[in-house]
Amino acid sequence: MGGKLYKVLFVIYFMKGVIDSFNIVKDLPMARWKVVTRHEDLKMFEFPYFLKADVSGHKTDLGAVIRCDNLDDAEKKLRELHKKFPKNKIIAQETFEGVEMIVGIKSDEVFGKLLVVGFGGIFAEVKKDVTFRSLPVSEAEIKGMILDLEGKDVFRVRGKSYDLGKFVILIEEVVRLGARLDIKELDLNPVIVGEKRSLVIDARVELE
Repeated sequence: MGGKLYKVLFVIYFMKGVIDSFNIVKDLPMARWKVVTRHEDLKMFEFPYFLKADVSGHKTDLGAVIRCDNLDDAEKKLRELHKKFPKNKIIAQETFEGVEMIVGIKSDEVFGKLLVVGFGGIFAEVKKDVTFRSLPVSEAEIKGMILDLEGKDVFRVRGKSYDLGKFVILIEEVVRLGARLDIKELDLNPVIVGEKRSLVIDARVELE
């Protein structure tokens, strides 16, 4: 038990927090965000938006991410986050509508660095509809990974037109980022694929 606990703490220690992770992936298309330091900062984005504590690990499991529907709601939930995480900065981040996906890089002892593409959000935990390819990968291979997903038909829902081309470009940028940095694990979840663009909403980074 002690060994397992040490391993978990070791991973969390080297896993970057929200702000550090966002700064590492800042060249990727991202939903706008800002550190909340004063009352006026809560008025910067249209509602609804999310408040997030600058923590390592899974923010949802830690209760470190909260949706805000109006200014009164944001003020109340900011106080809650400050009380729960008194030593951590808080950021506000805009929302973006679309299909939740996951894009990542994993280190495997046998296959080396792997690119991960799949459906994100709760589906990453429940459905586990993901595909893997050894890096480096071509544009054609990235498109093939998307087509290999069981839930790919969601992009063909009547009345919606998702720009998968922009999603492929984002994944290519992730691959280039992985080649440039010593990344042990990169978890972009979710990446929202919209009708005109794809944006990174959340990021967790562990460097070698």
